[in-house]
Amino acid sequence: MRQMTEEFEEKPIEKDEDNKLDLLSMSRKERRKYTKQRLQETISDMSPGERRSYLLYYYKERIIISIIAIIAIAILGVSYYKHSRPISLSYVVINCGDQLRFNADAMDQYAKDIGKFDGYQLKGDTNVEAVQSEYSKDYEQNAKSQKYISFTTLATADYYDVIFTNMEGGIYCGMMDIFYPLDKYLDEETYNMVKDDIVVINNMDGKPAQYMIDVSDNEFVKSLNLGYSDMYIGFAGDQKDNHERVKEFLDYIYK
Repeated sequence: MRQMTEEFEEKPIEKDEDNKLDLLSMSRKERRKYTKQRLQETISDMSPGERRSYLLYYYKERIIISIIAIIAIAILGVSYYKHSRPISLSYVVINCGDQLRFNADAMDQYAKDIGKFDGYQLKGDTNVEAVQSEYSKDYEQNAKSQKYISFTTLATADYYDVIFTNMEGGIYCGMMDIFYPLDKYLDEETYNMVKDDIVVINNMDGKPAQYMIDVSDNEFVKSLNLGYSDMYIGFAGDQKDNHERVKEFLDYIYK
């Protein structure tokens, strides 16, 4: 590769210099024919090595542009494919104890178990910190205010299916009305399945609401290594797809 780069950069010695014929008077077809003829004459008596060096230099702009175009198309194609695939689950972990220890493999296994791994995408975020007491500080003194805004914006835009959190993060979500009340959000069958684990916290108006499910003893959730022992889940997405994925997830962890 280094040798090829040098050949691009160094102009080879031509055995026949072009006589600088005025090509402007020719048609495009005539110029192409003339240029091709001159090229063949120039390299006809060159050694194979000299010929390769000359051609690499002669066509270097076309080669470089072609390589860049191929790479760009490949990147765009991969990016489009990744973002156009259906979602198996979109989740966020609030106040993750140690992001490096979070067991993303367990989420991959979940997608495989429900038959939504190949051709699907898992959307996960473990970089969200949300503590009600910190958010309550004066805005100018809260260095993490932008993080709160970004998370809240995504949560209220139906981006997340499942929100994993500890109690601190749960209180924040309740205060911001991010969670939907479970007695209204879940269908009757699913609600009855989780009702013994439902946790009540206050909403924005200070009124109690059934916002979270206590999954502290759930084997699957424990396997995620969230970094805390008080583990809860709540739901912020209210589109049809969000509801379907939530039900699928709850059926899986409660099986």
